[in-house]
Amino acid sequence: PLCRGLRVLCALGSAMPKVKGTVSAWNMPKVGRKNSEGYGFVTIDGTEPSHKGDLFLYADAIVDSKLRSEAKIFGLKQGTRVLFEVQEPKSARHESGLAVKVEPLRGEGGGGGG
Repeated sequence: PLCRGLRVLCALGSAMPKVKGTVSAWNMPKVGRKNSEGYGFVTIDGTEPSHKGDLFLYADAIVDSKLRSEAKIFGLKQGTRVLFEVQEPKSARHESGLAVKVEPLRGEGGGGGG
């Protein structure tokens, strides 16, 4: 599962430290669909981008209000740097974990202003 590539992080249990990653793709919400906020995928730093290894990122999982609004209205650009916690998949049906408590990664040059 997800812990395969994150042995050190997973060994720490529920008190997951924040990890860094990059938005690899973003899908805008479907027009006319209720409660559709858009979603994307995040590649954890130090891992290869892949369908199985990337984490789901839902716009509502973004704690920074400015970044969350940007995600919902315009979508997140590929390459956007973020800081987040990893949540294991809730069922065996889903292979990918979730990026939660997401915030913009500041001070690395590139992306965002303010």
